[in-house]
Amino acid sequence: MAHGIQPEPPFTLSGAELTRHPERSIHVSRIATAFSVLGVTALLGVLGATVTSAIYLSVTKSRDWHHMLDWWDVRMALIALLPAAFYTWRWNRIKAAWTFRGYHLDAEELYIRTGLLNRSLTVLAYARIQEVNVSSGPIQRRYRLATVTISSAAGHEAIEDVDPQTAHDLRDRLTELARERRLPV
Repeated sequence: MAHGIQPEPPFTLSGAELTRHPERSIHVSRIATAFSVLGVTALLGVLGATVTSAIYLSVTKSRDWHHMLDWWDVRMALIALLPAAFYTWRWNRIKAAWTFRGYHLDAEELYIRTGLLNRSLTVLAYARIQEVNVSSGPIQRRYRLATVTISSAAGHEAIEDVDPQTAHDLRDRLTELARERRLPV
């Protein structure tokens, strides 16, 4: 495990080994996090500029934009850099979180484990599966990965960033197991 972090008993499976995701899925997670941090940084930058402009205009009652640029404080612009600091911290945590991700097909249930800080272990009975889809976004296609989405009455679960062939095999296997275990109507 990464940096000596071990999963606690509620998030472990006795006698079962989780199927790991390909290591190239770390790149996809880092790119997705970078895009979200970039969006939040831009949003905070625009919000900071708008708020400081509104404060300047209300305090000085001036419409001289040249003086307003002198009034802007550098510390206000640094607020927009907070997400970049978060991303730097998150960069190494993405690989640690990858070690906790995995899935396991049991005789009657599918187990999906995710998360490093917010850990979850989902147990999904095959008889409750209603729909299984395979999708792949542009970044996932670049790294030859896909996502398997499983729908049930309780909601949607996803096995993200698996090989496309594995995703298709998993879709076919889950569909077959759901058909076999489905309760007669």
